[in-house]
Order: sequence, then C-alpha cells, then structure tokens
Amino acid sequence: MPDTHIFAIGGDHGAATSMSDGTSYIFEVSGSRYYAASDRIPVSRLTTAIATSQALIVDGHQYDPPVLQDEMLLVSVIEVGQGTNCTTREQLGALLHQAEERDDVFRPDFLQGLILTRRGPVGDGFADGARELLDSMKGHRWVQIASRPSACLKPGIYVLVGSSLRPAYRVYDDHQKAFSTSLKPRLRCRPSHPFEQLHVAGADYATLSVAVPSRLQSPGQLRIAVKDVFRVHGLKTSLCNSSYYRLSSPAQESADVVQKLVDRGHHILGLTKLSSMIAREEPLDAVDFQTAFSPRGDGYQSPAGSSSGSAVAVASYRWLDCALGTDTSGSGRRPALVNGIFQFRPSHDSVPLGGMVPTFLQFDTPCIFARNLEVVGQVLSTWLPGIDQFLLYAPDDSSPVEIIYPLDYLPTSVCGQMSIIDSFVDDLATQLDVPITKLSIRKSWEDSPPDEASSDIEEYLKDVVVHTYYYSFYHASDEFRARYLERFGHKPYAIPFVENCWSSGAAVSPEQFAEGLRRLEVYRTWLLNTIFRNRRNLVVLPISSVEPHYRDEPTVSPPYQTATDELFLPPILRSPDVVVPIGEIPYNSRITGLQEYLPVAVNVLGAPGMDYWILDSVKRVLQRSGRPVEVRAGSRMFS
Repeated sequence: MPDTHIFAIGGDHGAATSMSDGTSYIFEVSGSRYYAASDRIPVSRLTTAIATSQALIVDGHQYDPPVLQDEMLLVSVIEVGQGTNCTTREQLGALLHQAEERDDVFRPDFLQGLILTRRGPVGDGFADGARELLDSMKGHRWVQIASRPSACLKPGIYVLVGSSLRPAYRVYDDHQKAFSTSLKPRLRCRPSHPFEQLHVAGADYATLSVAVPSRLQSPGQLRIAVKDVFRVHGLKTSLCNSSYYRLSSPAQESADVVQKLVDRGHHILGLTKLSSMIAREEPLDAVDFQTAFSPRGDGYQSPAGSSSGSAVAVASYRWLDCALGTDTSGSGRRPALVNGIFQFRPSHDSVPLGGMVPTFLQFDTPCIFARNLEVVGQVLSTWLPGIDQFLLYAPDDSSPVEIIYPLDYLPTSVCGQMSIIDSFVDDLATQLDVPITKLSIRKSWEDSPPDEASSDIEEYLKDVVVHTYYYSFYHASDEFRARYLERFGHKPYAIPFVENCWSSGAAVSPEQFAEGLRRLEVYRTWLLNTIFRNRRNLVVLPISSVEPHYRDEPTVSPPYQTATDELFLPPILRSPDVVVPIGEIPYNSRITGLQEYLPVAVNVLGAPGMDYWILDSVKRVLQRSGRPVEVRAGSRMFS
C-alpha cells in the first residue's frame, strides 16, 4: 500500500530506516509479521507518564528511555500487579515467562526496551541478578519502572522511534478467507474515533491480514470479529453483495451490540463474510464474494450460512476469541454445527437490534460464536449487564423438570450422529437428575389443538413461513432496491435464491402477512404451554443431518422451510438456545483420500428469559460428565 513501508528486522535487531510521522508500517520479527500503527504516543507524554519514576542505576549506569532519531527500538510495557515484585532475577524471569505464555503477540524480541508499570509505589529498583537477566537477552538496551502511568501508556508492545512511541500489533493471515475486511486497531485513549480498514494484504496470495493486539494490553478484553450485517462506525456494510456495498455509506455509529462491547474495551478486529443478502448461499452459489473455507474435516466442506464467516473464523483461528453472527431461521446454528463450535442465541428482544440489517424482525437475533462457554458468558454479560448470572430466572415451580426429547425430529437418519446425541441426552438426565420425556409435537397438537385451530398442524401452518418470513425478507430490502435503481438506473444484482425469495415475498398481501403472524403467535402460545410447563425444562434438538457436503458439489437449497421445521422452533418460541459440540463421526474424504472427521453438535433450547440458566446447566453437565468444555481450532474439534 502507498502509505505502508515494508521492512524486516533480522535476528540481530538491526536498525530500521526512519519512520516518518503519520505512516504505518509492516515489519517482521523472528518470522512473524507486525503492524506499527500511525497512532503515536509522543515521548513528551511518555516522559510525563514516568516523571515520578525511579531511573535504574546499576554499576553507575542510568537506564532512561533514549530518544533516537534514526533507530527503531522494540519496546514492551508490562504491568506489575499489586503485591507482586520483580526485583530479583527469579521474580523478573517469572513475570516475563508469564507474559510469553499467555500472549501470542509478545516476543522476547520486544525487550530491547522494557517499561514496567505499577499503579502505586515503585519499590526499590532491581537487584543485580534481575539486571543481569535483562542484559543476557540479545539486543536489550534499557529498562525503567513507571508509577501512575499515562492513560495511553497501556501494557503491550511498542515501537520507539525518535519522538514517538507507536503501538505494535501482530499480523495474521486470514488463510480461510473468513473476513470481508480487517480493521486498524484503535488506541484506547481514542475510543470515539471511527474504525478504519487496515488495507494490508496477507503474506499468502489473495488473503487479508488481520492486526491483533497484545493480551498484555488488556488481559480481560476479547478479540472479536463481527458479521458484516452489523453497522460499525466508519465502515460501509456489504452483506456480501456488491450492489449493496456500492450503495452503502460509512456508518455514523455502531450497532448496539457492537458498541456495548467496544465500550467495555473489547477489540473489534474485522468484519466477516456471510451468505449474500443474509439468505442461503452454498459455496457454488457465491458470485460477488467467495465463501469462507471451513477448517473442519478435509477443509472442503460447506461452512453453511448465513453466518459462515464468523463461524469459520472462530473454528480456524486461536488468536480470535469469538465472533458475532445473527440467527433468524438457522443462520447461526447451522454454521456452528458444521464448523464444530459453541453458539449462543439469546432470548429474542433481550438484546437490542439497533444497527443490525433486518430480514424478519420477529425472528432476527444476534448470536455469539466461541470455542468455549466462558467467552459466551463474557459477551452475554456485556449485553445483559447487572444480572445475577446464576440466579436469573430460576422460578420456584411445582411442576417437574424434564428434558424434552421431540420425536418429530429425533432420531435422525444418521446412526453415528444419533448415538452421540443420545449419549449426551443421557448425560443431561444423569447430571441434572431429571427425567427424559419423549413427545411428539404433531401428536400433542392433534390430541389437544388450540381452540382456534384445526387438529392438523401442517394444514394450520401451511404457507405461514412464506406469508411472514418471505414477505418481511422482501420488504426489508424495499429501500435498497429503490435507492439503487434511482442512483444507478438499473436494478441491483442478487443471487438467484434471493431473487426467488423476493418473488415469493412480493406475492404476499399485507392481510396474509397479518394472518400469518397471528397463526405463529397461536402456535407459540400452544408450544409454551406444551413444552415449557416448567420454565426450567430443556429441549434437545438436532440441527441437521451430519454427512459430507463438499463445497465443489451443487447443493440445492430448499425452496422454503415449514414452520414445523426444527430450525424454526427456537425463533418461534423466542427462546435462548445453545449449540453444543459433543462429538465427531468419521468419513472417507474424496478430497484427501483419508479418513476425516465431521463435527456433531446438538441444540439445547430453554424457555424465554432463561438465558443464563441454560448456559449454566449445559456447562455443569459438560464438567460433571467429563466432556470437553472447549473445542480446538483446526481440522478437528478434539484431540
């Protein structure tokens, strides 16, 4: 890029060329690429930050931060916790080892300069052994202790050149092509600034680079990717449709769920790909943006959608903690299954939808992808703060608690998948000490239908999805189509599946839409009274059959789903649900010629409002039954 200088630092930390103000840089340290931001902390500000600090004097030498005009130094700022000392060789060695162990961005190469910060008294300096430890490190130049540091002098890695200290970030390649764009990191002391695109290519062909902050900078903060349906301040929205992107303008503010995370100091790394226009899109259907590559199995399985990029990113990259997606009728759950990760969909309307591009507001819900439930809980507590997470919605209900096993959807036709699901259901019952109740929704409706409905559930709900979801999906794009036609003189491009959905939705009248919504509400009320007689009941659902779906083979998307489809049950109920990875089944890959493994996951559904209750229940079952509570990134979920 024209404003990016590419250079490398060799193993001997040779000096780099002068870094002019206002320029960002990509450089290499011991084989890893780094990005030095154009944001600068002036040394005058740094000097103020350490004005009360104690310069270290060992053998008559004073170690102060140098101000060199033509040399680049790699600097680390490490915070020393209260009650922790680093004055001896052992203490300092333990501190540096801890930094290297917990942070994939930090490297000992960044100890040419070391600033140790502590919010309080700085102590009595270093013992000779600690000084000798630093001197033994190749390239080390100076160390300083600072008390009461500047708000902008955060722990992390930096580049010091001349009169500026620049934050540095490790750069990773998006080799699975999950991101639509990556973002420049923002200084914590400038949180209100709009986001900007990074504009740095990956080392591999046709890949993006993603800049990742040091975990020293913010140990409790998450690295997050965001589905490209949420407005992000300063960025255009694409929906992975070139026409939509062409018409889009940079957002003036971020979506509510994104801004809540930014306000807590979490790091937004980039936007992720999705199925075009938030619809169904298999890899061979993609036209404007190539579909992300799932890392699971042989690497050539469909990632499902629409939140494909978010799920792929979490399943692929250890340097990413979580990603935001959306789920309307399976857009989060299907990708979570095939990419083998946890997904949580909160109760509908519990999380604000402002700044999220809509499809069907009655179902649209943000969701969270992560490799463990701890991270899911951390995001959820940001979205739903001030709530006792372990006592939320645990009513004193006299009716028995049950695990509902719906015979309409279970068992599936894949024997290996069913044995894994049934084993997990048994663990649920054993660890929670509750019975399994097998019931048929269709038979229960037939035996006791609502007063205003017939005994045939399929007949009553016939065409309800087309009359509601497709109607809303079509009209949600009215303004986009009209503005595009007005500005460019022709209609926007959309993939055939989207065009077909629009045609179906356009044929629905407002009266049919209203009647469809009424029938959905009748069905919802009946379901709540049937399935959630006790609000602490859990429902176990499959997501889809687990079998190979190669990305180079045509896959015919269903023309429409019925309201009795298992994927529609959570949104109709407005319930929270969690996708839980529980196993793998082998298959013989025609791609690799080897035995590979496909993820198996189950969908656990709770009553509306029981978000933390369901998370806590699933977590307890996994822990007590000895099941993995975290999945790995890469081709397999478990070792």
